Amino acid sequence: MVNTPSPFSSIEGSDRISAFAQLFRLPVSLVAGLAGATTSYALNSTLPLQQYLLTASVLVCMTSAACAINDYWDIDKDRINHPSRPLPSGRLSLEQVWWAAVVLFVCALIASIPLGLYAFILVAVSSVLLWHYSHLLKYSGLLGNAIVATIIAFLILLGSLVAGKPLAMLYPLGFLFCYALARELIWDVHDAEGDLCQGIVTVANRWGERTAFLITWGLIGVLIASIPIALVLLPMAHPLLFAIFSSIMLLSFGIPLFLYQKQPSESNCERLVFWERIGMLLGVIGLLGTAPPL
Repeated sequence: MVNTPSPFSSIEGSDRISAFAQLFRLPVSLVAGLAGATTSYALNSTLPLQQYLLTASVLVCMTSAACAINDYWDIDKDRINHPSRPLPSGRLSLEQVWWAAVVLFVCALIASIPLGLYAFILVAVSSVLLWHYSHLLKYSGLLGNAIVATIIAFLILLGSLVAGKPLAMLYPLGFLFCYALARELIWDVHDAEGDLCQGIVTVANRWGERTAFLITWGLIGVLIASIPIALVLLPMAHPLLFAIFSSIMLLSFGIPLFLYQKQPSESNCERLVFWERIGMLLGVIGLLGTAPPL
């Protein structure tokens, strides 16, 4: 699959724009940017507007780049699991996707420089891990799941670093990690055939789909149990916001997950993806309610 990358041709036409938007998982990338910027604002509302905008830009670029380079390395697997994606469907070339990832990772790194040394280090380490994510999967699918979950949680950490309060949001960090790990395990259930063909060992194709679902439901159970505990123990600026939106987040994932487990059809999988993204957006809003009072 390895081709020598070369500069991509000019992007033109609505079809090409649509293909890049799909490649970058644009709704997911925008949610990541929004989450990081609003975390900074929730912890420190006195920062210059530039800081919030840079935080959002870093996360949008890094998330988009991660999606692009993942599709670049996974083209053979996606021909089985996701043939309609821009690369396996032929709407974009390998060269275009490779260069898009490079440019976006570089933009994320440059934008992180004004945010401080620790923010730059976090973005640099995350970029390296995301670039090599598909290779790390060859060693362990579970390791890959943990890396993705950690980097998703890092969007809260980046916002905290920018606000100058890196330890203020440890609970939402853990919450988002467990949620993202549960989500990754289920995506592996859907992708089990392609993963197996590429020699990638995941929970789903090593110990079976039942085990993957059991672990996922266990993680969801832990998160449900943590909500009342957090409400009692943590000083929160907006406890009601947290309680309502985090519960909706878990319901938006849990209900379609139950339907998908009962009948693992492609339509149920698409429904799960749609509602999980809606839940993630609402959940991030809820998790911001756990910020300590200013």
